[in-house]
Amino acid sequence: MRLTLRKKLLVFSVAIAVLPLLIAGGTLIRIARDELKSSANDQLVTTARQITDEIDNTHRNAWLAPLSLIANAIDDDKLGVEAKIALLTLGIGDLADIAALQITVEGRDQPLLVTRESLGARLTQAGLDPAEVLRIPAQRIDAFLHGDTGFERMAQQVAGTDIWLATVVLPLRRPLAGGRATLSARIDLSPLRDLVRDHPFAKTGTIILVDRTGRRLFGDGREDLRDFAIVAEAVELIPLQSRLVSVKPYARPDGEAMLGALSFPEPFDWAVITEKSERAAYFTITVMIQNLMLWVSAGLIVAGLGALAFALGISRPILKIGQAAIEVGKGNFQARVQAVRSRDEIGDLASRINEMIVQINERFQLAKFVSHGTIHAIQGSDHGGVKLGGSRRRVAIVFADIRGYTAFSESREPEVVVEVLNHYFANQGEAVARHNGDIDKFVGDQLMAVFQGPAMCEDAVRCALEIQDIMLASAREHPDWKLDIGIGIDAGEVVVGAMGSPERMDYTVLGDHVNLAARLCSAAEPRQTIVSDAVRQAVGNAEGFAFAALEPIRVKGKSEPIRIYAVDAAGGARDQAMQPSSSASVT
Repeated sequence: MRLTLRKKLLVFSVAIAVLPLLIAGGTLIRIARDELKSSANDQLVTTARQITDEIDNTHRNAWLAPLSLIANAIDDDKLGVEAKIALLTLGIGDLADIAALQITVEGRDQPLLVTRESLGARLTQAGLDPAEVLRIPAQRIDAFLHGDTGFERMAQQVAGTDIWLATVVLPLRRPLAGGRATLSARIDLSPLRDLVRDHPFAKTGTIILVDRTGRRLFGDGREDLRDFAIVAEAVELIPLQSRLVSVKPYARPDGEAMLGALSFPEPFDWAVITEKSERAAYFTITVMIQNLMLWVSAGLIVAGLGALAFALGISRPILKIGQAAIEVGKGNFQARVQAVRSRDEIGDLASRINEMIVQINERFQLAKFVSHGTIHAIQGSDHGGVKLGGSRRRVAIVFADIRGYTAFSESREPEVVVEVLNHYFANQGEAVARHNGDIDKFVGDQLMAVFQGPAMCEDAVRCALEIQDIMLASAREHPDWKLDIGIGIDAGEVVVGAMGSPERMDYTVLGDHVNLAARLCSAAEPRQTIVSDAVRQAVGNAEGFAFAALEPIRVKGKSEPIRIYAVDAAGGARDQAMQPSSSASVT
C-alpha cells in the first residue's frame, strides 16, 4: 500500500497541534513586550521631563524672579547702604533656597556679603568659614562682567559636606561707589536633591543628574560616570543646550541592559537621566514566558519524538533534492537527485526534478544561440507558439565589421582564427549588453546589434566607441594581428518579428535602416565609426561625443546622397581616420 505524503502529515498532525499555542503565546508575549516597552518609555520620559521642568521653574520663579526684584530695589538711588543691607537680610529670610546674597563693586576687594545663619552654622560645624565658602571671588564676578557665565551653569559641592550650591549673578544697572556692581546669590540645592531622592520613580528606577564633565550631582562623591554609554552621550549633547527628551536602550559597564531617557535643564549644564533595567521593565514578560514554557514542554517532547521519526522518512530525500537544486544553481546541470526511492509525492518530486534539470540544461544551451529578442518573443507568445510576421518599431542598428580579418585568417591555423574571433565577439558582446543592446546575429567577422528605448541612439554610439576602445586595446596587446574595426549606425522604423518558414524561422529586424547601417559600416575606415543624420540629430548635444560632418555618400537604393558623420569620444585621443578617402557610392 502506497502511503502518500498527505497521509503521513495526517499521522503527525497531533504533534503539530502545539504550533498554534506557540504562535499565539509568542504573539501575546510580543504584544505585551511592546506595550510594556512603550509604558516604560513613557514613564522614563515623563519623569525626566518632570525633573527638568521642576528645575527650570525653580530657577525662574523661586530664584531669578525674587532676585531680580531685590536687584531692582538695590538700584534705587534713594536707598542708603544700611537700607540695602537690610534688604539683603530680609531677602535671605524670605527666600528659603538662598544661602547667601552678595553685592560686588568692581575694583573693590571686599564685597558686601549676607549669609543664612542656619547654613552658616552647618558650615561652621564642619570646620569651615561660612564667609570663605559662600563668598564669590572677585575674579569670577569680573569674568561674568566680561561675558564668561560658565560658572553660573555649574554646581559646587562644599568639600567635606553634603551641601551643594549653585550661583546666580545679576548685574546692577546703576554703578555703586563709582564702579560697576553685581548682585549675586549662592543657592542651596538641597530641595532639588530631595526632589530627586524622594521622587516616586526612584522606587523602581534610578534618577541621575550629571554635569558637563560627566560627574554625578548630589551623590556621596563626585563619581565619574562617563563610562556609562548614556552619560557619554549626555556629555556630548550638553554643550548644544538641547531641549530634546530622548529615550534609548543601552548597557551599563557591568553588562546590565537598561532603558534610559535624557533631558536637559535650561539654566544649567546638566543632564537629567532616568533609567530602569530591562529586567525590571520586562519582569511580567519573564513570568509569561516561564508559564508558556511549562505548558508547551510536554507538547514539545511529543513533537520532538514525532519529528525524529518524520525526519527519517521525509527529510533525507528532501535534503537530497535541495542539494541537487544547489548544484543546479551553481551551474552544474549534470547534478541529479540520487537514491530517492520512496513511493510517494517525494519520490515523484525527485523524478520530476531530474527531468526538469535535463530540460533546463537543454534550454540553457539553446539560449546561447538566439538573441534576447527571440527569447522574449517566445516568452510572450501564446500557446500556439511564435508565428511568422512582425511589427513596426523604432530601433538603432549597429554593424561592426573587423577589418583585416581575411588576411589574418589566411596566415593562421583555423583553430587560432576561431579563437581570436571568439575573443573579439565576447568583448563586443559584453559591450553591447552594458549599453542595453541585444546582439541580433554574428555574420562571419561582423556583428549586428539592436538598441531600443528612449536613449537608444546614445546607447548605440557609446557602445560603438567602447568597441573601438576594445579593438585599440587588443591592437596594443597583439600588434602582429593587425586587426581594426569599422562601425556603422543608423536609427529609424524597422520591422521586428519572425521571418522564414513555419519549420525554420529567425527572429530579426528588417528594413531600409538596417540596410543603411550595413552600408555605413562598409563605408567606415578602419578605426572609424560613421553615423547617419538621424542618429546625429537624436544624440543632439549629449556629453561625451565629438561629431565631424563627412562628405555625403551615395548608397544603393537612395536617389540622393546621404549625410553622414564620424563620431569619437569628446576629448579622446583615439587614432581614428575622421575623413573618408573618397565620396564614392557604396553598394
